[in-house]
Amino acid sequence: MMGWRIEGEFPKQDKYIIAVVPHTSNMDFFLGRLIATIMRVNIYFFIKRELFFFPLGAILKWLKAIPVNRKSPKSLIDTVVRKINKTENIVLVITPEGTRGKTEKWKKGFYYIARKAEIPILPAAVDYATKRAVFGELLYPGDDENKDFKQMIDFYKSVNPTPRHSGRFEYPKIK
Repeated sequence: MMGWRIEGEFPKQDKYIIAVVPHTSNMDFFLGRLIATIMRVNIYFFIKRELFFFPLGAILKWLKAIPVNRKSPKSLIDTVVRKINKTENIVLVITPEGTRGKTEKWKKGFYYIARKAEIPILPAAVDYATKRAVFGELLYPGDDENKDFKQMIDFYKSVNPTPRHSGRFEYPKIK
């Protein structure tokens, strides 16, 4: 796999969300698709709605992309929960940063989707320095959002992943 190695395993569940950190490069997408193919996991992912034009839109749909209207994220949560509930096997890959640029605030929609759909989150980290993709333990969202996010961030910090572009990544501030 071009020198990359995988640490940890994908769960046996039929439905879950993979929360991948850091996301600083378009290369992250290709690496993720390669890993999912090797692990034989059929993944869905979010991508901005503006990229769904012909012919790219048809290719994105074939790759199981879900268009995101970034001006209306709340409606996305209900739409994705309905899709999860009516789909037998679905693994949704998200990047909590929601952008390839540096941001102090991570998106939480994936967390609300998992909680509302009653599915777990698999934290995952990509380390370009050591060429590792590391998968943590499943997190089942509970009633304490801050505790759950702290648990995920503790996992990411324990892996200490080096992003492809180091100046574009930072951990969020937790209340």
